Amino acid sequence: MAASTLDDDQLYRFARQLILSGFDEDHQIKLMETRVLLIGAGGLGAPVLQYLVAAGIGHISIVDDDVVDATNLNRQVIHPENHIDMAKVQSAEIAAKAMNQSVTITPHHAQFSEENCTALCQDIDLIIDASDNPATRLLANDTAHRLNIPLVFGGAVRLEGQVASFRSGIDQDANCYRCVFPETASHDLAPGCSEAGILGAITGIIGSIMALEAIKQALLPATPLGPGLNNKLMLFDGRYLSSQVITTEKRADCPCCGAS
Repeated sequence: MAASTLDDDQLYRFARQLILSGFDEDHQIKLMETRVLLIGAGGLGAPVLQYLVAAGIGHISIVDDDVVDATNLNRQVIHPENHIDMAKVQSAEIAAKAMNQSVTITPHHAQFSEENCTALCQDIDLIIDASDNPATRLLANDTAHRLNIPLVFGGAVRLEGQVASFRSGIDQDANCYRCVFPETASHDLAPGCSEAGILGAITGIIGSIMALEAIKQALLPATPLGPGLNNKLMLFDGRYLSSQVITTEKRADCPCCGAS
């Protein structure tokens, strides 16, 4: 049964959130009741997990089929050296539980795929795409749209990153990932970290923004934390420490959410 009030330990633990303007116990309880699916426990998934656990998100399912490698350690900050060769979801669960014993972590050592996407999203309130390949991103988008679940997306490579939210399955006027990033975009336009490189601090910045956006999405429709990135794309350039937010549009010919 859902909690109606916070106990003394919870009030103390989340005291700095609870004194934010407009943020109250009901908002904290809503976060504690939120069920998130995090796709990817790597460079972006690591800070996302840390800040969602710290904020009090109550249940986080993590799906990733990879194991910890030494080349991950420059950016995947939840994985220590002694977890090399361990499944990333197992390492992520250990890290999350070390921060907050009250959080429920459900690890899935598997690839997010056509075969399991529906089952993984059962009873999920929010999908966070912290994956590193176009195929998974497209599947995450299509699944979120089909199951009417909001999606927070982030990407990072080299010294650059981007964050957006998509609510096409919920809001009629909202666009989806395919509207902004058509499937025709080639791999050359979205190289992976193993080809192009990545500075760890960039994934920390982008992952933190993704976590903030996820918290905003979890608190909708009455978030006290300001507007999110619905129908918007935030671009960050670490080389020049600059950012911009651009408005994106729904495509009538989108194969996922369009009218055609």
